[in-house]
Amino acid sequence: MKQDKTEQVSTIDSTLQTTDTITQRTLNDIRFEGWERNEWLDNEYIRTLRKYLDDYNNSIVSNPVLDPYKEQIKGQFVVYDINSYLLGGALIRITFLDMPNRVFSSWIYSDVDEKKGIVESYEFRSIAIEEERTNMTKEDILQAIKEMDGLKLW
Repeated sequence: MKQDKTEQVSTIDSTLQTTDTITQRTLNDIRFEGWERNEWLDNEYIRTLRKYLDDYNNSIVSNPVLDPYKEQIKGQFVVYDINSYLLGGALIRITFLDMPNRVFSSWIYSDVDEKKGIVESYEFRSIAIEEERTNMTKEDILQAIKEMDGLKLW
């Protein structure tokens, strides 16, 4: 009897292993498929964030999180870091030229048409100042932009 159970478990295990190897593309796989360095540094996620900040600075939208920094974030920013975000879309960390020692993290979501395999729209979800501080100066940022291909002010 023990041998029969062992054979059944073995058969079930091999069946599970066969079906377990089938993988589906995640929405982030669709969003960022084939992206190279240039796509990460210039894309609709960053443009959506820039538009939101412009809307905030023009009092079209309000955001109490940003209010203490309103004067310092009126200008341009540089992308400090950008990655796909577990909840979908991109997590973009930025620093402002007029406030180079602070880092803000933002989440920009995008809707995906799975059947067509394309991103349909982009949506600002959140922004927050991080506790992390940098040692960068305005001059450091401007020098990095000169030296690093694709890095630019937004």
